[in-house]
Amino acid sequence: MRSSLVALTLATLSFASIAEAHVSISSGPAQANKSQKITFGVGHGCDGADTVKVRVEMPAGVSSVRVFHSDFGKPTIEGTAAAVTAVVWTKDAADLLGEDYGYYELTIRARVADVPFTGILFKVFQTCRTSAGVETTVAWDQPAGSTTGEPGPVLNVVPGRITGWNKYTLATAVPAAKFGTYFGDAQIVWKGNSAYSANSAVMPLITGTPGVTPLTSDLAAGDVIWVKY
Repeated sequence: MRSSLVALTLATLSFASIAEAHVSISSGPAQANKSQKITFGVGHGCDGADTVKVRVEMPAGVSSVRVFHSDFGKPTIEGTAAAVTAVVWTKDAADLLGEDYGYYELTIRARVADVPFTGILFKVFQTCRTSAGVETTVAWDQPAGSTTGEPGPVLNVVPGRITGWNKYTLATAVPAAKFGTYFGDAQIVWKGNSAYSANSAVMPLITGTPGVTPLTSDLAAGDVIWVKY
């Protein structure tokens, strides 16, 4: 394994992918057990009306919240400074756009719990207003795959790391379908003699290296993996 590992890691490149939806986490995955910026991207308003207010509820696993001022509007909090339960950004009436052409980013700084390889759902409530003053509120608060309502933005939590090799013993299962989500910025992932990379240039090297097989099966709780960042 050692010779195979060295050969492959010399060729690996960093890769990251961020998916964006109507209201999304535009800052990408968050590291577990760490304070960091979390940015919400508001892609557009409601049926042609501009966004005038965004309310974001703080879910379990997100604490020590601090808010960033935005050119969208002034932020206020619900709860207390020591225990923020929601953050609300409100646009000044004078800044209302006549049409829906604005893209907005709203940021908090918060500590994310030590829950790697999980997703934290935020409930977001977006209020839009037409030039005639008619307001509409859309709730983005449903889990992915729900057949009712609108999907809320999910903060994918990845493990803390150092540059180079990191050894993890998994506390939870990681489906193979989620490898790109949780290992998208990793150069390579090893479990035994199997390897995975989100980088399309590296996978052919994995399949072409004697003694190495592609890592394509689900990872189970208790599995030990090595990940290079």
